[in-house]
Amino acid sequence: MLYMNVAIALVAGLMLFEPFTRAPVSRFNTARVRRNLATRSFYQAAAAFFTALIILTSPPAPERISPLFVLFVATVLALASIYWVIRGRRLLRQRRVFTDLH
Repeated sequence: MLYMNVAIALVAGLMLFEPFTRAPVSRFNTARVRRNLATRSFYQAAAAFFTALIILTSPPAPERISPLFVLFVATVLALASIYWVIRGRRLLRQRRVFTDLH
C-alpha cells in the first residue's frame, strides 16, 4: 500500500510540474498544434481527476501516512485538473486575427 501511494505521488508530481517545462502557449500559432495541446491538457485533467478519486477512495495505512496529507494531495490533483480543463478550453478557442486597438 505504501508503494502504491508513493507511485501515485510521484506521478502526480510529474503531472503537476510538467507544464512549467514547456514553452509558453503564445509560441504555438498553428491550429493543429493548439488542438493537440488542448487534447493533451484534457487527458492530463482526466488523469489527475481519476488519480484524485483513487487516492480519496483507497484508505492509506494510518500508521504510515497522515489522512490529512492524502486529502491534501487529492485536493491538489483536483485543482490541477480544473486548471488543465480551463487551459484546454482556452487553447481550443479560435484566435482573433483582427483586434481593436482603441
